[in-house]
Amino acid sequence: MTTDPTHFDEDYYRANGQLGDRPALRYYVRLVQRYVGPGPYLDFGCGTGHLVRRLAGAGEAAGFEISEYSAEQARRTAPGCVVYTKTDDIPDGYFGGITSVHVLEHLSDEIAEEVVATFRRILKPDGKALVVMPDPMGRGRRLKGDTWNGFADETHINLKPHAEWRKFLTDRGMRVLREGSDGLWDVPYRKLPKLVDAAVHAGPSLAQFLSGRLVLGPGSGESSIFVLAKA
Repeated sequence: MTTDPTHFDEDYYRANGQLGDRPALRYYVRLVQRYVGPGPYLDFGCGTGHLVRRLAGAGEAAGFEISEYSAEQARRTAPGCVVYTKTDDIPDGYFGGITSVHVLEHLSDEIAEEVVATFRRILKPDGKALVVMPDPMGRGRRLKGDTWNGFADETHINLKPHAEWRKFLTDRGMRVLREGSDGLWDVPYRKLPKLVDAAVHAGPSLAQFLSGRLVLGPGSGESSIFVLAKA
């Protein structure tokens, strides 16, 4: 298993279905607008830049990436947006909102602790962060078992249950304002026709997506979602 920046190349994003835009990013922008508030925004671990581009529609936005491939793609996807590749270059106390979507699970606890310290440094005093990571104790994992999608990525070296991430974040100076789950979306979960399975399992996730709110409780889906502020 590796978190080598060079691993995050075109093949990686294509295999994970994240080379292009995807509907979930629209939902995250709506969560930012509802729960995080005004920018400027920084997408930490911005991948190929599609969330940065969407955030830029709501205000000033920038990205951060350790992968040179990703950073270059993000600059093309979100022209005019700064994409940092070194945390030291990110200005102190500048950002009103941070997004970090499926990033911390790629990092050791030591590096994740440094990332949280970076969040605290670069956020405005009243800034907030939206953080998302897979939940290995969530209902999605329980239904899928060993075939759960969180196990499919060899760079997922830090799969913590929701409660453990909560403690990790609060022990390092963050305050949880809201928390929940994305629900079930990786159908099928049972040996049912896919449309039937989606109707049985994915309805709450779709309703939450359409609402632009965070209403599903922790552990009810595939991922953990936190809205955080500095303690």
